[in-house]
Amino acid sequence: RAFFFPLPFFARQSNSCVDVEPLCGSRRKWIVQLVGTERSTAFMQAVRALAIRLLRSPLGKRLIAAQPLSVDGEILRSWAGQGLDRTKESLSAAHYSTLECTARPSGVVDVRLNRPAKLNAFNMQMWMELQDAFERIERDERCRVVVLRGSGSHFSTGMDLQVFAQMTVLAEKEPCASRTRDMLRGIIGRFQNVISKPESCRVPVLAAVHGHCIGAAVDLLTACDMRYCTKDANFSVKEIDLGIVADVGTLQRLPSAVGDQRARELSYTGRNFSGEEAQGYGLVLDSFESESDLLDHVYSVAEAIASKSPMAVLGVKQALNYTKDHSTADALDQVATWNAAMLMGEDLEEAMAATMEKRAPKFRPYR
Repeated sequence: RAFFFPLPFFARQSNSCVDVEPLCGSRRKWIVQLVGTERSTAFMQAVRALAIRLLRSPLGKRLIAAQPLSVDGEILRSWAGQGLDRTKESLSAAHYSTLECTARPSGVVDVRLNRPAKLNAFNMQMWMELQDAFERIERDERCRVVVLRGSGSHFSTGMDLQVFAQMTVLAEKEPCASRTRDMLRGIIGRFQNVISKPESCRVPVLAAVHGHCIGAAVDLLTACDMRYCTKDANFSVKEIDLGIVADVGTLQRLPSAVGDQRARELSYTGRNFSGEEAQGYGLVLDSFESESDLLDHVYSVAEAIASKSPMAVLGVKQALNYTKDHSTADALDQVATWNAAMLMGEDLEEAMAATMEKRAPKFRPYR
């Protein structure tokens, strides 16, 4: 026989009693006082079984959730993207000199390359701020879709030539050739990481291009989920004209967008091609007569995506990205595993309820 105080979680045998401790941080002990002296293994197993049943019950889960977090728990919470200090870490709290970022209540985030006097060329400050912006977007649960565009008359003319000049100076400062090459390889890897941010970002990134989109700007463009432009936009895989091999994404992503032969022709020649041509090649989804028409369409698409279940959108992006580098059989296995883990959640319940009640669904943020 035993007297059970509220919700024993885990039991262990002691000299005179069985101590049962909660999971989450509290030092309180729930005591199961044994009556009599015989404490069999079967009895201990029964206590543990009861503890597990209580732990898995709705009441048990609520009591666990009500437990205060320790320092370790708060750190884990921040790693999970919860408890974000929006006064410091959100995109709206950031102050950039080469980007302009704004967020709509719907969760659509506008990221603008903002060096119009320099045709939005990528200097090192812009590289750093692009990385920081996408990392903040990754952490901010309110962000559901990103629209990437340029301020002024152009999207971007690519790498600022001063960056190449400074790379040359930096290389000359290292007398060892092998160390110089290792250093340059590390720098290129950092550039690649920034360019890949739209592709790896948990939310869809839509690019809206007007004016020039040249060199590194094409690299960034190809990493976006969907791409749109004006008919008079001007594109060029310009690296060949500088005597270098495009090394941060275009040669790896362009073939899947426009086909192998077209990617080779554009990369070998570095020739200019228009927005209408880009649409015909498949680099962009649609082209428009004016920038205002372009933005109206892109934001309407972004708002439509932002209204959907954020968990479903995340799953779709994960599945499509996985498909690019895997066989159909592997990709089917991946999406089956995803849905087995993620399907039965509150977003499904909300979507079904909204359909039956003939209203727009209201989904919670990611976390």
